[in-house]
Amino acid sequence: MLDFKDKNILIFGLGVSGYASAKFLLKKGYSVKISEAGSDECIKSRINTLSGYDVEYESGGHTAAFCREADISIVSPGINVDNLVSSGILSKEAFVIGTLELGFLFCAAPIIAITGTNGKSTVTELIGKIIISSGRHSVVCGNIGNPLIGEVDSLTKECIAVVEVSSFQLETIGEFKPYVAVLLNVTEDHYDRHGGFDEYKRNKFQVFKNQTEDDWSVLCSDLKSDLIGKELAGKTLFFGKSEVSAEVSGEKVFINRGNSEKKLIVLESEIVLRGTHNLVNIACAVLVADILGIDMSVIIDAVKTFQGLGHRFELIGSFQGIDFIDDSKATNIDATRCALGSLEKKAVLVAGGIDKGGDYSSISGLIKNKVKAIIAIGEAGDKIKGIFESIVPVFFASGMGDAVNMATEKARKGDVVILSPMCSSFDMFSGYKERGEVFQREVFRISGARVETPNDT
Repeated sequence: MLDFKDKNILIFGLGVSGYASAKFLLKKGYSVKISEAGSDECIKSRINTLSGYDVEYESGGHTAAFCREADISIVSPGINVDNLVSSGILSKEAFVIGTLELGFLFCAAPIIAITGTNGKSTVTELIGKIIISSGRHSVVCGNIGNPLIGEVDSLTKECIAVVEVSSFQLETIGEFKPYVAVLLNVTEDHYDRHGGFDEYKRNKFQVFKNQTEDDWSVLCSDLKSDLIGKELAGKTLFFGKSEVSAEVSGEKVFINRGNSEKKLIVLESEIVLRGTHNLVNIACAVLVADILGIDMSVIIDAVKTFQGLGHRFELIGSFQGIDFIDDSKATNIDATRCALGSLEKKAVLVAGGIDKGGDYSSISGLIKNKVKAIIAIGEAGDKIKGIFESIVPVFFASGMGDAVNMATEKARKGDVVILSPMCSSFDMFSGYKERGEVFQREVFRISGARVETPNDT
């Protein structure tokens, strides 16, 4: 294990994971410096909280003079190491790890790591619920909000850490080795960070990098072709729609492992989760739970009662016969593809934000068949209009309130208004959660604060 004793440790970024890393290392008595590019009130508050420790820091930018003496540099997921090197802040020879790697090095519990372009949070939460329902202690953490390093003090070898992992985090792993590694899917995303699709996919496959024959590798069947000529070290299982251990067939999910007879787990009509794409997510979670030896009755009950997560294809209610769906978590094109593919009604789509470099035209067929109008918001509005205006009417909105007003005017009884942006939110909001909350608030406003929710009778 990497030795932190008597080392000069530098933490880049005082966001959620950087802050948790700083607190953990300082409590352990290690020598820590912090370099933060921002200087807003949140950063100032965190620096003030850490002021009781012997810690040096700089804010408002990274400087080579402050950073050059580090023995170990720890970077938060949002920080691009290549940029630090090219700007001279770090040397090419600098020893760099990410906050995920730091958490792993101090984690006593076996780790289930879930990555993929879409569905990570849903699958992570569902696996966590199944494990907890079985009576075992589990912590859900990682990219989902609470970093692994912030949870390690409460984790023992009898626990299970269910960790959502991003491509940014996988860029900077060294020894990170999950007992079960899951790759859900790989589609266009984060071209604003990665050099292209091939680099992005390589980062995703890093989740299997250090596994041994004692570990498990779980992949979507769509990724079988990527393994031609390769062999993962872990025991490899697939989920999906054909020749798999957890199968989606029509509206049903089956488990089919070993010599046991194929067993029906759930029907789509029996679950709370909306969207046909979530059947594949369920198949994955069921397969992981089966690997862990959890009783099938426990798995089935947990799947049937799982409520899903906010802002992920969330039906927030109906007004004047129009359904309103909050899919703010759809921060890339493929997520919107899944959402539109799950709709049985015509939709008015609210989309836009910061463009991430994907090919919007790849969903032109779905737009033509499923969407009657697009309400474009944010910086990507012009690009969205240019690509889709020959297929459906596209209208610009100045903000979310204007977007909800316009979408409601364009929709008719029996239609759906769906926020599924295809873009990140940072041009207008602090994140996808705030974007979804504002969308919901505006829907409640136009409906007179009374929307029929799915639980109304």
